[in-house]
Amino acid sequence: MAKIPYLYRRNNIYYFRLRVPAQLRATLKVCEIIQSLKIESRAEAMPLALRLAASVTVTLNELKIANSGCISHLEGI
Repeated sequence: MAKIPYLYRRNNIYYFRLRVPAQLRATLKVCEIIQSLKIESRAEAMPLALRLAASVTVTLNELKIANSGCISHLEGI
């Protein structure tokens, strides 16, 4: 099976874990985002982790843009 870097197992339950980019750690006051998937099956956990990673990555990128003041390029969309 493919290795997914943000999927790990603890006590037979799969968790999602993603490091917060350094430039957002002070704002969010966390170093990692950790979420229990409440699933024991790796086959079921993988698609959930992939969807969660996509969603969290989009949100973190939006926060980076908002924090950098580069939001002007989004005006008029």
